Amino acid sequence: MRGRIVLLALVALLVAMPLAADWAGGLQREVPLDGNGNTWLVHATVNGSMNGLFLLDTGASYCVLAPTAARRLGVKASGENVEIRTANGVVRAPVIELATVDVGGNRARQVRAIVHPAVAPPLDGIIGLSFLNHFSYGVDPRRRVLRLN
Repeated sequence: MRGRIVLLALVALLVAMPLAADWAGGLQREVPLDGNGNTWLVHATVNGSMNGLFLLDTGASYCVLAPTAARRLGVKASGENVEIRTANGVVRAPVIELATVDVGGNRARQVRAIVHPAVAPPLDGIIGLSFLNHFSYGVDPRRRVLRLN
């Protein structure tokens, strides 16, 4: 009887997990960061086909794609718009769902993102909390790494 209760609790926990992430091996992965200590840049692969340079922003609720990156991916907005607060005030932006976002071998599935022209070259977008919250994460500025587990 006790074994069934433990099994049911495990199944309930797995079913209730809203975020999906994959990573190969190990309990923690470190991703090298580029940048000057005030801003950090990471390389990411979106939907398995677009490699790009992204600003890491732990204060951004969503990942953001530049319109040019969204066109390269061929993604379409869902029709839903969200209000976002920027340095220039509140704006509305279309929501998209990215099938996968991979940063250093750490892959999250079904990542909500927005498309917004505030992202300028050479950046393709911003990695925000809609990706990071698939993991436990931390930034080690001395070692210049993003830790994901």
